[in-house]
Amino acid sequence: MKYKYVIFDFDGTLADTEEANFVIYQKLAEKYKLRNITMDELGHLKKMSAKDVMAYVEVKKRYLPFLLKKGKNLLTQDIKNISLCKPDIFSTIKTLRKMGIKTAIITTNSKTNVKLFLEANQAEIFDYITSAGMFGKESKMKKIIRKEKVKPEETLYVGDEIRDINAARGAGIDIASVGWGYNTVDSLKKHKPDYLIFEPSELIKICQGK
Repeated sequence: MKYKYVIFDFDGTLADTEEANFVIYQKLAEKYKLRNITMDELGHLKKMSAKDVMAYVEVKKRYLPFLLKKGKNLLTQDIKNISLCKPDIFSTIKTLRKMGIKTAIITTNSKTNVKLFLEANQAEIFDYITSAGMFGKESKMKKIIRKEKVKPEETLYVGDEIRDINAARGAGIDIASVGWGYNTVDSLKKHKPDYLIFEPSELIKICQGK
């Protein structure tokens, strides 16, 4: 087995929260005087890295933790109604676990929201779940590697954003970028992930080293 531990992002990889998060951003923008974003602009933003998006919407970094917390709390109200990004994503993860592979989630979202979503989908199938800051995933990846006593080269991260690629690179682990999430396929390709997948089932062959 090429990979013994597969770590997943949440928003845009497992849970299709894009529309809900867009509505939440509009509410926060109105209340806290952030730059308003139209649906047309959203297509442009999906080509950008998280840091570029922050600059575009003119959010100062020191306000980010506060705004993220507000956004997560608003999402809690609707999280059980959020759809899966792919209908077979959890069945694929169950197959990975049957193969002896451990699974985890590292997310910018809250553990509360993740757990509510997993309960609603009867998918409490992860060995470890942790929340990270907007740019704190790298340190969480390293922590899991140490805690689980797994080698970096035996660990794979699955995510939908440019920042996921950068975090995995910093942690010394491979990254499988998904073509169904937030950042566009072309923007992901420019950052050269180890794998670019369009269906969850592709992870099975990747983990087998095929």
